[in-house]
Amino acid sequence: MLNLDTSIVRSDQAVYTEFEAEVVAMNPDKGHCYGFNKVGSRIWQLAAAPVPIHEICAKLSSEYNVDPETCNKQVIDFLEGLRLEELVNVVARAESTDH
Repeated sequence: MLNLDTSIVRSDQAVYTEFEAEVVAMNPDKGHCYGFNKVGSRIWQLAAAPVPIHEICAKLSSEYNVDPETCNKQVIDFLEGLRLEELVNVVARAESTDH
C-alpha cells in the first residue's frame, strides 16, 4: 500500500502519449488503455523521475488550490491504481532523489 513517504516513478513498460494536454497511457502487457484528466496528466508528468508522493501532493495542492488532506487521499488512490496496472513503480528509498 502506498503512503505519502513512498517514492514512485513511471514504469519503463508504460507506453503513453499526450493528446490535447491530457495523457493516454497503457501497459502493453496488461492491454488496458487509460486516459488521464488534467490533474492525472500532471501527476504523470511529475512522476517522470523518482519522486515522493508527498512532493506530488504539495505541488498539486498549491497549483490547484485543493486542501492537502483531500489531495493526499485522491493522489494515493490514483497512484495505487496505476501501480496495480504496472504503470508506475515504487522506488526503493536509496534510488529516490530528494529535492
